[in-house]
Amino acid sequence: MKRLFPILLLATSAMAQNRATLPADLTLIQALEIALANSTTLREAQANLQTTSGQYEQYRSALLPQVGVVARQGYLTMNLIGFGIDILDQPSLIGPFASMDARVIFTQDLFNIANIRSWQSYSSHRDSSRYLVENARETVALNVVGAYLHALRAKASRDTLADQTSLGAELYQLTADRLKQGAASELDANRAKQQVNSVEQQRQEAEQSYVAAKLNLANLLQANITANFEVSDEAAYGSGVTMDHEATVRAALASRPDYRAAEAAVKAAESQLASVKATRLPAFRLRFSDGQSGGTPAHNVNTYNVQGMIEVPIFTGGRIRGEIHEAEGTLREAVIALDKNRSQIETDVLTAMSGVEWALKETETSAQNVTLSRQEVELTRARFLQGVTDNTEVVNAQDRLSKANDAQIRALYTLGLARANLARAVGGAERAYRK
Repeated sequence: MKRLFPILLLATSAMAQNRATLPADLTLIQALEIALANSTTLREAQANLQTTSGQYEQYRSALLPQVGVVARQGYLTMNLIGFGIDILDQPSLIGPFASMDARVIFTQDLFNIANIRSWQSYSSHRDSSRYLVENARETVALNVVGAYLHALRAKASRDTLADQTSLGAELYQLTADRLKQGAASELDANRAKQQVNSVEQQRQEAEQSYVAAKLNLANLLQANITANFEVSDEAAYGSGVTMDHEATVRAALASRPDYRAAEAAVKAAESQLASVKATRLPAFRLRFSDGQSGGTPAHNVNTYNVQGMIEVPIFTGGRIRGEIHEAEGTLREAVIALDKNRSQIETDVLTAMSGVEWALKETETSAQNVTLSRQEVELTRARFLQGVTDNTEVVNAQDRLSKANDAQIRALYTLGLARANLARAVGGAERAYRK
């Protein structure tokens, strides 16, 4: 156990050294490239593709010529009586004598529908796995965009609260100066200081949230876990407006890799069912061998053998019937999965489009509200400087500005996430964000 611990420590250290180091200013494209290079989800999908590709090659080989070489050299004895030969006054034991045979053997299926359908089935399985690799890339892209947007939101909240802290500090300093001049009360100064402390506390919490968001992003990218980088790429918010609902659904069904994988799975199940049914049909095979046969490699003659074979199953004890029932069940499951996938895609598209439409309105409204709140802060500050009122109006106006800024940040985050969900729903998340 004492020896095992250093080995595990070295292995963990080696894995950490192979992780990517994040740049000081991480762009969305860089994040996507790092994630697609390191994602375990994508590697699992690629491993599954490799497995199905190997199965495809195995079933394809059954349709191709098989060529091999067989050679033997032996010394043996034979008992003629064991073969039903009894020669009077002659010994039944013959030998020992040498026996040698070396030849090339060629076999080829001339007609085997079952093998052809099996090959077609695994060809569709391979296509399905290939689409699942594309789907894994789409999933990784969506997750990265979501995590990047979360970090952008946390950073925007921190920066906005930093500005509000400065604004509150200016009000406090202004109130303190007016207190010295006898134009403001200690209550005004106390109120302004409370505002500064409250906003500063919120800024510190936002700073910690930003650090946590960056660490989560680094973990998702499977890079070196650190928060010593910045995110500032507003491409994560996406662009464009929504399209026609029906056209978008049709585009999604045509391009979504998970739907195309489900379609390929149905084709694979159909071909497999056809393959099982075809095992009832005759199969024709050609076998040819040519080589040297004799006692030793130096004493032999050329011999050959050509055979044409037909195989017809007569009674299999219900095996083929059972295989057909199994294949029919697999086909039904694949069709049900395809129907569920189609319904889910339609739901994803319509939900994402609705989210984009709603978020666009929210963004527009929140932007107007931020402008109005800033105007209110300026107006209340002017009234305070003129001595028309105390700084209560200014503090309240700053609170409303803080809420308006938070609503705008939330609306932008929601819009960016809705656009990312729409790109994923249509099947173009990676293309949309890796331009």
